[in-house]
Amino acid sequence: MVNVLIVHGRSRPLFGPVEMREQWLVALDSAFAGAELTPPFTDEEVKLPWYGDALTHLVGGVTRGEAERVSLSGDLPHDERAFVLAVVEQVAEAYRFTQEQLDAVAEPADERAPRGSWGYVRNVLGAVDRFVPGMSGATVAFVARECFGYLTDARLRQTIDDGVASVLDAGGPSVVLGHSLGAVIAYHVLRAHPSAASWDVPLFVTMGAPLAWRPVARALARLETPRVPACVGTWVNARDPLDAVAIGGRLVGAFLPGGPGLPEVLEEDGIVNPDDGRHAVEYYLADPLVATRIDEVLAAG
Repeated sequence: MVNVLIVHGRSRPLFGPVEMREQWLVALDSAFAGAELTPPFTDEEVKLPWYGDALTHLVGGVTRGEAERVSLSGDLPHDERAFVLAVVEQVAEAYRFTQEQLDAVAEPADERAPRGSWGYVRNVLGAVDRFVPGMSGATVAFVARECFGYLTDARLRQTIDDGVASVLDAGGPSVVLGHSLGAVIAYHVLRAHPSAASWDVPLFVTMGAPLAWRPVARALARLETPRVPACVGTWVNARDPLDAVAIGGRLVGAFLPGGPGLPEVLEEDGIVNPDDGRHAVEYYLADPLVATRIDEVLAAG
């Protein structure tokens, strides 16, 4: 028997643990059907530790509109502003937005806003909305602020980590699937939790992971030395190159050290999600690649 642990990112409005788990199950079924494979696990073996309520707190609002207003206003603590700004600057570099594109989306008060200002942040997020099909500037801001909260609030981090670890502590091998902020959480739990040495994780799949965002990589490096978790057999990192949350390049080099004798991460950077959701978990999960990797690893084990 193998458990499948799903470590989620931000919940959709009104989503709870039941709805979130059902969303992932439907997408996994679609992936296995697309790969013409039979899932090597039952629905009962798919576990979802829930911490969605804590994520709502991190971005400052229950509804998307409330959270977006907080993010765009820039009325944030200094450290959080700096973290979000660094993410937004990296996103602008990755997409190579021109001044003409930034001008095209700027409100009058933000015209020609200099790099480093919150007007510049709003302009870049607006350019993501306008010029990157299937990507939302609000998503960039949400995930950046969630990552900041998780990585800097030790009490919150321990609460979330212990909830995830309690599922892994159930025993037996576990395939771990992490999306968005969930990829950061899953990595940190597998890398640093006191119980990690006893776990057997034959496959770890990250999807739409912000691990190569420079502020995230720096914050994680302050918590522990970056490396492939010892309990992980195979790590697959799946990303759509147009997904702003997953920009920054391959994890080895951008986040993890590389070199002779060091574990590699299998990079699947040819994912092409539909234009209505480049970062959407249901599209990442529904790619037959996910099912194929699960099937290969479990068949080999």
